Amino acid sequence: MNEKVFKKIRVVGCSPESYQKAVESAVVKAGASVHGMAWFEVVELRGAIQDGKASEWQATVEIAFKVE
Repeated sequence: MNEKVFKKIRVVGCSPESYQKAVESAVVKAGASVHGMAWFEVVELRGAIQDGKASEWQATVEIAFKVE
């Protein structure tokens, strides 16, 4: 069978610097235990506020990996 099948997981990456760093953090951390990752999709962006200023950027990411 040559068909590809993927499963997606949802993770939230956080960064004190930027949304890009939050996404990168989510992908790198998931890669430590998820094998065969193929692509990701950013599904939500949000952040935390502390003392009236943005203090953390958060990115909800769906990561797909091939089901063997």
